[in-house]
Amino acid sequence: MGYFISELSYGELNSLLTDDSVIVLPIGGGSKEHGNHLPMGTDYFVTSWVAEQVTKRKNVFTLPTLPYAYFPAFVEWKGSVSVDKRIFADYVEEILTNFVKYGIWKFLIIDGGVSTHPPLVFMARDMFNKYNVYVGVSNIRELGKEAELKVCSQKRGGHGDEAETSTLLYIRPDLVHMDQTTEEYLEPFPGTVLNGRTIINMAGNMNTPHGTNGNSTLATRDKGEAIMEAYVDEICGFLDTFIPMKREK
Repeated sequence: MGYFISELSYGELNSLLTDDSVIVLPIGGGSKEHGNHLPMGTDYFVTSWVAEQVTKRKNVFTLPTLPYAYFPAFVEWKGSVSVDKRIFADYVEEILTNFVKYGIWKFLIIDGGVSTHPPLVFMARDMFNKYNVYVGVSNIRELGKEAELKVCSQKRGGHGDEAETSTLLYIRPDLVHMDQTTEEYLEPFPGTVLNGRTIINMAGNMNTPHGTNGNSTLATRDKGEAIMEAYVDEICGFLDTFIPMKREK
């Protein structure tokens, strides 16, 4: 139902794109460590897959996945690319304003990162105030959470873990090395977590031995299918409301 902008000719895009169209920008790190068992492009593959499925189901115009973003927790891991948060946010805004100048006012960022989320949310707020446009930003911490909690059993996670490894087993099993999976956990800074609640946010980096946080040994393809399909369903549910929304005169 939707369109991948990179596949359209100018003539096709010019005739199809209207003021009320929704522009989708997927963002997923293309070079970021994910332990010894997952590819550096894990976020890129997951985000691109989700964007592809969403585009097939909904009338949106989807840009190519942006592979470089703000990932400060991984700068000490060789090959991991992180862009300064201000440069990153400004760059994303610059991409979107190329459509704002032609009257488009509805955007959705499919955000495949955790550290990328705060600067994108602030950027979206600034774009609303400056241009009176709406920029939705998906939240990877909550997207598909119910499905993840239902199928996963690790005590906690967050990076290269049971859930993330399962998603790659579903979409790119050829890139997963299950013989290299491990169980390891980031330990919270003392006093920041109280009865399961994070009461103080404290900056840190990915300092576990293998660069993961969770139990990737528990990953399966079926778990990944449940999580990935939930991602798509929940984003499509939002678009069911967002696509037909009309601008107030």
